[in-house]
Amino acid sequence: MTNDVFPALTKLMHEAMGDLLAPATSFSEMCAETVIFEAPFAPGGAHVLRGRDAVEAYLPDVVKQYVIPELRLIAMHRSTNPGVVILEFLAHNARGAKTGIPYPQAYINVIKLRDGKIQEYKDYWNPDVAMRAIGVGGVSCNPPSFGN
Repeated sequence: MTNDVFPALTKLMHEAMGDLLAPATSFSEMCAETVIFEAPFAPGGAHVLRGRDAVEAYLPDVVKQYVIPELRLIAMHRSTNPGVVILEFLAHNARGAKTGIPYPQAYINVIKLRDGKIQEYKDYWNPDVAMRAIGVGGVSCNPPSFGN
């Protein structure tokens, strides 16, 4: 695998899911070969990536658009299905890479695991916050407050 291009995400996954994940040094290594990664609220409609290679190719695009030094875990919820976890987290001190505009994004992820690998990853976030930070419209927003 390549170097970890999104260390804040890798760190968050280790912190949130710990031993549920097989050992991995990057987010893409945490994914199964056949992972399905979906961003249901992406501008223009749901964005779906199929396969680890697609996820690995996508991550550098994210870090070119946003500087996200830290993702702060708010909560990790276990489902009645032992292979499903729900994470709530915030982009902390994040900004648009080219604009410098704050990126106060709140996320909810629904993750399905099997054999220590991410099989499905649904990434829910506010597209207005994302677009505003990169200077493409969006609405004015205030950072979410979850006691941080």
